[in-house]
Amino acid sequence: MAEILTLTKNTEKDIIKKIADTLKNSAVVIVPTDTVYGLICDGQDNRAKSYIYTLKHRPGYKPLIAFVKNTAQAAKIAYIQQSDFNFISRRWPGRNTFIFKSKIKSKYLVSDGKTIAIRIPDSNLITHLCGFFPYLASTSANLSFAGSCLSLDEINSEILNKIPLAIDAGKLSSRESAIWDMTQSPAKLVRGRALFVSSENDDRCYMAQIMLKHLIVNKSIDMVFAYTGSAVANSFSQFVIKTMEGFPMPTEGFSSCQLTDRLIISSDLIFVMEEKCKNIILQRIPESYDKIIVLDIPKPEARDISSCRKIKKIIAHRIKTYALTRIKNEDSNRK
Repeated sequence: MAEILTLTKNTEKDIIKKIADTLKNSAVVIVPTDTVYGLICDGQDNRAKSYIYTLKHRPGYKPLIAFVKNTAQAAKIAYIQQSDFNFISRRWPGRNTFIFKSKIKSKYLVSDGKTIAIRIPDSNLITHLCGFFPYLASTSANLSFAGSCLSLDEINSEILNKIPLAIDAGKLSSRESAIWDMTQSPAKLVRGRALFVSSENDDRCYMAQIMLKHLIVNKSIDMVFAYTGSAVANSFSQFVIKTMEGFPMPTEGFSSCQLTDRLIISSDLIFVMEEKCKNIILQRIPESYDKIIVLDIPKPEARDISSCRKIKKIIAHRIKTYALTRIKNEDSNRK
């Protein structure tokens, strides 16, 4: 059974030293991050990294993620393009993991495609621990294919009973990091939240959601629809049902919610139906400007089949041109 230490401002310094000493002995430790509870070890210790796979029953094809202290440390182990620094620096430290071409050979961290996933957590604990090692190897503290853990109580005893040390910071309030593929331009979202915003719930939103769920097969992308007005969601109209024949129809109707500041902040990409939605979002959260992509999809002029079919063609073109160029349409191997 793991020794459990409670993290507070008064205990943090001693706990950091205790974790560092433990990791230097080829051990794995459970720690709270700025997202979920994670397993960490010395990123250069193959024995410790291998043990993480044993603990989690993790498939060998799924590489771990490297934690580093800062971008300078990241640039020592990955090729980071100068043109990407602005995008990256606005998201580090924090809940964003970036995949780069690797400069190093490191078993369990570097993929078969010679890429490495790196994150700088917004965590004082992790930042100080990274000062003891060139990089840490990390993954969420759950059995593979199970949900991530926001408290020690949620961690499977099969893991907790087989490590020497676990740090308890209480209940965490975040979710897993977003993952971006930086090996191509523009950067593609591999895991995260894509928010689609319209001024109201109308037929184009129904059609866009149906088409997106058909075209985007990446289950690691959480798709959310929101509207800026005060309207409530309606049921599918007969025009939408007729227009979208051949597409699988959601069994519970249209799923949407009113746009909130929290939803804007927690989303990684924001696709807006029209320019005025972009302006509304920027008035509320100005720093979200580089998340927003305008699809510019007009509303149907009238509720008739010919009008809906014209909008359907526009939606299909805009999704393929704008959405699918920013979303990697395959599940992440780095969960």
